[in-house]
Amino acid sequence: MTLLVIPTRVSALTLNPLSARTPTLDCANDPAHHLRELSPIQTTRAFSANAILSFDGLAMQRVNGNLETFNGVFGVGSELWTVGDAGGTFRSQGGAWNHVVSGVTDPLWSLWGSSVSDVWAVGPSGVVIHWDGTAWSPKSLGLMSPRSISGAGPSSIWTVGDGGGIYRYDGVSWTKEVSGTTADLYGVWALDASNVWAVGSSGTIVRRSAGKWQNETSPSNAGLLGVWAADSVNAFAVGEQGTILRRGSSGWVAEPSSTTSQLWSVMGSSATSVWAVGTGGQLLQRSGTAWRSFASGTTNDLFQVLVTGRRVLAVGAGGAVLLKSQ
Repeated sequence: MTLLVIPTRVSALTLNPLSARTPTLDCANDPAHHLRELSPIQTTRAFSANAILSFDGLAMQRVNGNLETFNGVFGVGSELWTVGDAGGTFRSQGGAWNHVVSGVTDPLWSLWGSSVSDVWAVGPSGVVIHWDGTAWSPKSLGLMSPRSISGAGPSSIWTVGDGGGIYRYDGVSWTKEVSGTTADLYGVWALDASNVWAVGSSGTIVRRSAGKWQNETSPSNAGLLGVWAADSVNAFAVGEQGTILRRGSSGWVAEPSSTTSQLWSVMGSSATSVWAVGTGGQLLQRSGTAWRSFASGTTNDLFQVLVTGRRVLAVGAGGAVLLKSQ
């Protein structure tokens, strides 16, 4: 089995793969990025004089500047949010991105919200914070290392983490659920309360249906980092070595991938229009039944993709937020 290299996001194998993901920054070839001098304490996590970027087609331009590597992005109502390594949260309300004080300095990796006054963000050090429309506040969870969060409504939210840890929020409190696995879980997607998937190390895939989690047969032993479902039958998972899995009426199968780079996130607007992002600026599109590489305009690592309406956004190292119209 190949050890999975995951967020600090590092370039070397570690015994705890999700304890580190060090982004690759293309500072020489991307004029909007200039690597600043790193202090010794920052050497496991690269930072740059970051810029929020947008692109349409192959053209990229600077929109705004900040000092954060972005790990997650989510759209709710008329707002977009992104979260980063130093506890940073940034919000766009249809225009410029503005920093919003989160009250934490630990990394945030994932966020999800049901409305502009109900947004959750989590991080691997055990951080869980909630936005009520006015301010962020810390919440107690009990899960040591939450990696990902997703929901189907304000009273149906799940977060996943190490050792098969899965917690559900019912609108009042967080409760641990029996996952049926001890594998580390890195990604979760909630379609509705009866269709929730989580993925993780060694090709692990578990699904929540009728209130219970069950293992689904995976065609791969590769670590899986992201998952997304178009409906109750069709779903996709991505991970290390360019792994792409598709779920259909006959279960999960591997699909040919146009990259061997690590893929961090997957999302689409339908089962035939799906995007994935990964290491080195990888941006892949599934149109119809085949995947192809798409020029992202950067070689910086991209950690999450968001498809909302006709917009595709990707966030990652160097504080990049890439935007494309479908």
